[in-house]
Amino acid sequence: MPETITVDKVNTTSDSKGGRPSKKRSTKGARRAMRVAYRTRRGMAPIYATAAQAVAGSVLAVPDDGWKTALAVTAAGAATTVAWGRWEGRVGKRRLRKRLPARADFIAAASAVTTGGSLVTAMAATGGLQPGDSPYPALLAAWGIGHGIYWWRRGKKTAGPAPSLSKQLQEWQDNVASADGSLAGSRLVDVVTTDYGWTAVIVLRKGNWRRAVSAANDIAGDLDIPEEMLQIEKAAGKSARRAIIAVFDRNPLQDILDFPGPQILNTKTGQAQVGIFYDGDPAHYAFWKPSGPVHSVVYGATDGGKSRFLDMLLGTERHNGIVSWVCDPQGGQSLPRWREAVDWYEDTAQGGLAMLHEVRKIMYERSARYSMMEFIDHKGRQLRGRDHFVVNDPDPLISVTIDEAHRVLNLTGAPELVLELIQMARKCGIKMRLVFQGPKANMYGSAPESTDIREQAQSGNTIMFRTASSLTDSIGLPGWDINPSQLPMYWPNKTSTAGLGYIKGPDNRQAMMRAFFDRDPAHWATTGTTPTIEASAAACTGKAYTERLDRLAARLRGETPVLPDDAFEAGSTDPARLAPSTDPIAQAAAAIEAEAPAGTDDKVAAFLAQRGRPVGRNTIAQETRLTVGAVKSALTRLKSKGLVVDVERGIWAHPDHAESPAETAGLDQAA
Repeated sequence: MPETITVDKVNTTSDSKGGRPSKKRSTKGARRAMRVAYRTRRGMAPIYATAAQAVAGSVLAVPDDGWKTALAVTAAGAATTVAWGRWEGRVGKRRLRKRLPARADFIAAASAVTTGGSLVTAMAATGGLQPGDSPYPALLAAWGIGHGIYWWRRGKKTAGPAPSLSKQLQEWQDNVASADGSLAGSRLVDVVTTDYGWTAVIVLRKGNWRRAVSAANDIAGDLDIPEEMLQIEKAAGKSARRAIIAVFDRNPLQDILDFPGPQILNTKTGQAQVGIFYDGDPAHYAFWKPSGPVHSVVYGATDGGKSRFLDMLLGTERHNGIVSWVCDPQGGQSLPRWREAVDWYEDTAQGGLAMLHEVRKIMYERSARYSMMEFIDHKGRQLRGRDHFVVNDPDPLISVTIDEAHRVLNLTGAPELVLELIQMARKCGIKMRLVFQGPKANMYGSAPESTDIREQAQSGNTIMFRTASSLTDSIGLPGWDINPSQLPMYWPNKTSTAGLGYIKGPDNRQAMMRAFFDRDPAHWATTGTTPTIEASAAACTGKAYTERLDRLAARLRGETPVLPDDAFEAGSTDPARLAPSTDPIAQAAAAIEAEAPAGTDDKVAAFLAQRGRPVGRNTIAQETRLTVGAVKSALTRLKSKGLVVDVERGIWAHPDHAESPAETAGLDQAA
């Protein structure tokens, strides 16, 4: 049998006590020390840096040229610190850095690098730390204590504001972003405290910013605050998933904003600051832009601020060379200060209609004149025929304000006139400003043109103060997620919120604003001079304009003035009023206008007389083989002469047959 050999194992690495190996125990202790050092790295950073300098100085003192290495590292560190304090970079649209360091932090970092590097270089050049009589231990201790004090104090200041911000974030997370909250999964970023509360950016988990706006009232409930103390709008220039929220401790628009004066208009841009948004940014209103004047529509319920807003605009126009024509159908009670302070003022709805007829005459006179005007373009070329309006070159801008415009638009012929002016008058330097209680369809009259008037007017400036019905909020500003009807009538201190509303203008912000308040409109109405229309425009007008001052004097004497007989005649068909007879374009236009009524009007009148009952416009056009536009114009002219009657919307008849039942086909085809 083979011999079995037994070998005894001897543990050569165990310690004297026969326990665990000493190598394993020392490795574990080193790891524990590293973990402690890592956890305390922020608070102990000055001590670690001081120790690192002592070690580096001693190590670099061994070679003869170690000080050169220390000097090079110090120079590189200083250059890096300068770049850290003064450089920002981007990769595409992404910012590599949100903000530069504070000035104090930059100075402290530069001091630490340069003084610390100088100490290491000196130790490397003179033999290292050299405990004993050497000054280096004391200098290192002074360096660590000096920079350590700043480091520790800075850490306390940085951590201070955290509780105030974390409260808002926590409330949002618990109440709004929770599974059953108004915006589940959303979060807040860039929270900033303000003197009126706080603002932040909402980042939605899905959907776009409109989802946050539509949930504004529910969010106010989740945060347990009043609805009027919260504002949400689109985050302009950012992702569609982001919206801006502002929560107020006190609404910053509660204080009345005094009108600073007519200098609010920038005559270079044509824009005026008419108020401020909730965050203090200016709210602008456009009088004109490079292509011409900008039409406007103003909505607001009683005590919403419409009249005072108009006072501000009229004062601005008077003192900036803009011709103002004003119709106040409420007997002049809404805008009494401007009765004698504008070029033309009417206080009845009939007077407003006469004003529209005169505006139309001026529009055609200017149009014919501009079509042959010689001018120098931006490239220095001399051209003929200008297709746009330039303020005061050569004519002033005419601004026509019609308060309570529904009263004028309900008059026969007014809707057609207003639509024609809104569509064509901008190139001729005429601006229409219509003022209503609200944007309901009946405010624009019952004519077929009513919807077109509203759409065209709202394409310019639209100002909506507090309205009376939530059903019309989206009509006044289509596509905007706002609720003017929910604006409060009074502030918590029981003062009026007049002037609070929304404005669609150059800023295009769906945010609350408050207009300036003109405390003394009489001052601006009684100072300066009244701008008037040019001589050529005045020459084409009728007695309704030329006798305006006589009627005003009669009104001031307590009399009831009567409009002249020609107040409602279509003067634009008169070649003498259209333009000078030497203008070939004007002569051609006048010839066309003069020939069209002769055949068209007679044909339409004869058709209605022969038909014997009311009929729709489309049917008239089909039977007479005329265009719908020609029929509309003919009916308007015939109606002014009393030769036809509009039985109802889009249905017309000869006066002798107005009581007859309308044709079924005519009702179906009424337009």
